[in-house]
Amino acid sequence: MHDLVIYGAGGVGREVAEIVRRINERHRIWNFLGFLDDNEPAGTERENGTVLGDLEVAVNFERPLDVVIAIARPKSKKQIYEALKPLPHIHFPHIIDRDVTLSSKVHLEEGVIISHLCSLSLSVTLGRCVFLYTGSNIGHDSVIGDFCSVLSNVNVSGNVTVNSETLIGSGASILQGLRVGKNSTVGIGAVVLDDVPDNCTFLGNPAQKLRQ
Repeated sequence: MHDLVIYGAGGVGREVAEIVRRINERHRIWNFLGFLDDNEPAGTERENGTVLGDLEVAVNFERPLDVVIAIARPKSKKQIYEALKPLPHIHFPHIIDRDVTLSSKVHLEEGVIISHLCSLSLSVTLGRCVFLYTGSNIGHDSVIGDFCSVLSNVNVSGNVTVNSETLIGSGASILQGLRVGKNSTVGIGAVVLDDVPDNCTFLGNPAQKLRQ
């Protein structure tokens, strides 16, 4: 078994711990040690594990260690990943729930988390540390870039490109063939019918740019 910690002891981290538990029920893969968190003191108890400390616990670990970055905020995921990636003993496994549907030729970079009832169609690519939350669907030939988070019940149509560090809110839909820019946010329930530029927020049906 592989020693594993989950970075983030909030709602996402606790739900990922449940995915790990379900996977282990079928095939015992991981020895779940607990959570890492920058905002909770060591010893804090959660219903499915204990906070062990912060980043330094992983940095100073003396054996190979699987780290799952279970945080929705893309920039935070990137910062943690970049701090840990140079360390030879750190690995970023895939965490894929038992009832996920993966079509053929799906490409997953390291650290991907896919929650239950998600579906990935043909030739989908997910970048580093992408998080797909419950019930989201990614259409054929779509690309979700590094550190993106796609929250619950999102529908991404075919041939869509979502660039890195972008957050797609729950219940959003993105029309086929569109591009969603880097470091952008698509709000809850938004219906995206046109390309979304970099560094902006789109809300509503049809989705419109939020005025700054």
